[in-house]
Formats: sequence, structure tokens, C-alpha cells
Amino acid sequence: MVDVRVGIIGLGSVGQGVVKILSDNISLIQKKTNAKISIIGVSGKNKNKQREVQINRYQWFDNPISLAVNVDADIIVELIGGEDGIALQVVESALKAGKNVITANKALIAKSGNYLLDLAEKNGAKLLFEAAIAGSIPIVKTLKESVASNTISAIYGILNGTCNYILTSMEKEGMSFDDALKRAQELGFAEADPTFDIEGYDAAHKLSILSSMCFGQKIDFDHVKIQGIKAIELDDIRAASDYGYTIRLLGIAKKNKDGHISQVVRPSLLSKESDLAGIEWEKNAVTIRGNYFKELLISGPGAGRYPTASAIMGDIFDIINNTNYPPLGTPLKALSKSSNEMNIETSRFYLRLLLPDISGTMASITNAMAKNGISIDDITQRISKKMKDKNLVPITIITSTTDFTSINKAVEDINKNNYSPTTPNIITIES
Repeated sequence: MVDVRVGIIGLGSVGQGVVKILSDNISLIQKKTNAKISIIGVSGKNKNKQREVQINRYQWFDNPISLAVNVDADIIVELIGGEDGIALQVVESALKAGKNVITANKALIAKSGNYLLDLAEKNGAKLLFEAAIAGSIPIVKTLKESVASNTISAIYGILNGTCNYILTSMEKEGMSFDDALKRAQELGFAEADPTFDIEGYDAAHKLSILSSMCFGQKIDFDHVKIQGIKAIELDDIRAASDYGYTIRLLGIAKKNKDGHISQVVRPSLLSKESDLAGIEWEKNAVTIRGNYFKELLISGPGAGRYPTASAIMGDIFDIINNTNYPPLGTPLKALSKSSNEMNIETSRFYLRLLLPDISGTMASITNAMAKNGISIDDITQRISKKMKDKNLVPITIITSTTDFTSINKAVEDINKNNYSPTTPNIITIES
């Protein structure tokens, strides 16, 4: 039986989860790994903070860098969070010291992963990050191992549990966006500052890593197009339902026939009959399209103390077993540079506009659409007492297949003739 010594830096919810798993399941872990895993040190913001696990038995490090380079440590688990600052310093220092590093920090990998993975390779260390994407869903391991022989054409899914919880609450319980967000915060599904979640950045961090693994290119977060869910209102949820759709925030990465990669995070209308439409509350789900297995859907808890801690333990097992798959599925030297050239994407779209309740409004809409080569599959004037009191009419439109540029031009033309006091909601309808 070999000795494996672990240092844990960051003792928030997930860090405490790792400590508890190592404490409670030590016999099972030793049996499965033939290794004696011990925590040789911990570090956090406040040593005396009340926690749900006992840390007094472990050596405390006021300076996390000291633990990161400690001669006794074999594995450093970084759970501080953040794309730079002390988190980056910890990982960088540990790798330079030849320490294996495990992180749940998707922002760090999305922003600095190319540099850090190269640094790990140069120093004979490993940098693993299963826990950074989709909680307990083993999507990184699946891409590196199980489907590695396939050519992947697309990967897409629900990558943020906070947004999924909010949208499900609006759909199932008729809650406003603000009320759904407040409840998500009360239940611990959303941070006190939910900006990264609701504006789509969290999902975009994860998508950029998955895209790299699927298409053999360097991580390219800077070219992810991002649209969050802040503009989604209950009226959109209800209108979508009337049309037979549900709204989910999706991360989508795909390669076109010319080899160009598109990466986008956006609210999307999905048929109620689709698999992803059935992924509710805080759950995540990822769909992979491969040339041999066609489609593979994996779903499960996408965040939380124990789902994420379980993913970290899986990485610890891989290090103990000396698993040597390339961290991004392709050897670093074989990764191509990012390909950010994109063909114009076409789709059907949902639009919701608030327009003055005057004669000729509908005619101006249809004329603007026709002028920009857009056919209308459905146009509905909706009843709203609140808007009627303001002499405004909510109008929803389902277009035929077109492109986003044409939609925007049509909306500009509509506003020239019928001023809208709000920015129209434009949501892609996914096939």
C-alpha cells in the first residue's frame, strides 16, 4: 500500500466535502486504490471559522503557497476559486514544484488553462479538472476516454444549475425572474452575487474547456459568444409554453463542414418533447454527438458539495492509478490554434416586442419582416392588462429559418415606425 499525501487549499463547501469523504470513506478508498490517503495540511481564509467538519487534526497553513510547495505533499487540491489572484499563484507554484494539482476552478482553466497545462507537462506533474465542469457528471473522463475514438461534431447542454433552477421555477411555479433568483440564493443554488451565473459566464467557462477537448484545439474562452438569462421574463416562459417549447440556457459548441468552431452560450427554446427540456431545477446535462455512437446524453447534479467533491475524488483516484490520458484529450503539442471564423448561423427565432396599441402595427411588422427576407410562421397579439394601461401591446413572433443579422435589421425597421420602449427579446429556437 502506497502513501498519498494531500494538501487542501480552500475550505468552503466543496473543500469540506472532500475532507468528509476522505474521513468517512477511508476504508473503501484504501480497498479500491491500495493507497493510504492522508491530508497533510489545509489552508483557508480563517482558521477559526465554524465549519461542518473538524480540521483541528490537520496542520494549518496561514500561507497557502507554503502548502502548495510543501515537500511532503503529493497532490494539491485547489478550491479557492477565481480566474487569477491567489488561486492562480497556488496552482502555478504547485506545478513548478512538481506537485500534481486537482482543481474545481473552471474560470482558472478557461482563462489560463493553456499556460498551466503546459507548465504541468514541463514539470512532470498533472493538472486535472473533472470537478470544474458539471459537478458529478464525468464529462471530462468521458471525452478523454470513453468516446476518444469518435470524431465529435458537437457538444451542447445545460451547464449552469443556477440558471436552470431559475428558469424551472418560472416555468413550474409562475415565479418572476427576481423571485426565482431570490429563492435560488436562499437555497444555496445561487451566490450572493449571481452575475457570473445569470449572465452566462460560468457556462461559457465550462463550454470553452469542453470545446477544446472535443475539437482538439487550445482553450479559447475569448471567442465564446455569451448571452445570459437576465432578460427572460415570465411572459416569455408562458409564450414559449403556448408554442410547445420550454426555455433553457444552453452552451453549444460545434464544428461546421469547413472545420470552423462556433461556441455560444444563450437562452434557447427547446421542444417540450426533447431530452434537454426534461432537465429541470439545478440539474445539468451534456449531449455529445459522435460519428460512431450518434448522440450520448449524460445528466446529473451539476453542483453542490458532495457531487463536486466526488468528482475531485475521481481525479485523486486517477493520479493514484497513474492514469495517463492527455488532460484535454489530445496531446498539448498536437492542439491546434483556435478557429474563430464562423459562417452565418441560421435558425428559427422567437421574438417578443412591446409596441404601441395603434392601427397598422401588425402591418408594419409583417412589412419589416418581408423587407428583410423573413417569413413568419406565427404572430400573436397577447393580452396584458398591465401593458394595456400603458397603451402597449405584447406581440410574439415565431420566424421561419433566417439569420440573426436579418432579425436585428427587421427589429430596427419595426422600431422606426412603432417605437418600442423596451429592447425586444430575441431567442433562438434550437432544432
